[in-house]
Amino acid sequence: MSVLERVLLQVSTWLTAVTGIAFLVMKYGMTSDDPFSVINHPWQPHMLALHLLVAPLLIFSLGLIMRDHILGWLRDDRMRRGRASGILTTLLAAPMIVSGYLMQILTDPGPRRWLAWVHIVTGLLFTAVFLAHLVTSRIIRRALQNGAAAVRTLPRSSGLLLLRLDWAVKRGLRSRARSCRGG
Repeated sequence: MSVLERVLLQVSTWLTAVTGIAFLVMKYGMTSDDPFSVINHPWQPHMLALHLLVAPLLIFSLGLIMRDHILGWLRDDRMRRGRASGILTTLLAAPMIVSGYLMQILTDPGPRRWLAWVHIVTGLLFTAVFLAHLVTSRIIRRALQNGAAAVRTLPRSSGLLLLRLDWAVKRGLRSRARSCRGG
């Protein structure tokens, strides 16, 4: 994963988590002094708006790393550490994203309440497992840098090469075409 992808993923994840948790606390953890108010804190609508603005950036960054990082590591049999937390993070992302979008569409309070709890639970679990994945991968990276384990070489199986056409150069399809022509 490139530095840009890593920074984009981490910043978008933490911004989405912070705005989501802040909205959660404001909506369910606070009460308003005004019995006729529908919001419990003056910043509650702004936290929801920020959460809705930042969440697509998280979805984009997950899509950006899907082919190379998620599917690439999933198909590589040599790396086992960090895989469980990565798979669980990916599996938790799907219901979190779907429930978040469906809450904006549905108007019936029953399904919206159910979707809200699905979104809250999967969002909190996603954040916790993502943090565990970061810690695990950082431990592995330090061990590799210190020579505690063999350096991971890029897999050359034909199935994985179909997923990543430019495995060696990491510059997209255009660089693959140049390297095939000998230039």
